[in-house]
Amino acid sequence: MSEHTSRIPGFYKRPLAERAAMVSQWASLTSAEQSALLGIGGLNAAQADHMIENAVGVYALPMGIATNFLINGEDVLIPMVIEEPSVVAAVSNAARLFREGGGFVTNSDEPIMIG
Repeated sequence: MSEHTSRIPGFYKRPLAERAAMVSQWASLTSAEQSALLGIGGLNAAQADHMIENAVGVYALPMGIATNFLINGEDVLIPMVIEEPSVVAAVSNAARLFREGGGFVTNSDEPIMIG
């Protein structure tokens, strides 16, 4: 991917390994981050037992990438961890439509709480 854009037509048609490689290149991931992306060396039951009370196991969900996002003029790939197959596709399609109109524009107020 020579151009740094979140508009990647046909991304869903590519094999998983190719999609992971494209995201790794796009986001300049380290080899450790690439391994984490593919679930290599993920959380095991012994680690979970040290993290929370009454652990009984671990649970995994697939991670997808929502494409086509243009937010405040910047291309963004959005990671989504979800079990519903149509959500990532629907979000990517909506982002494509918004992109044609200039994308999403955000703003925020200064925080008012002191912590």
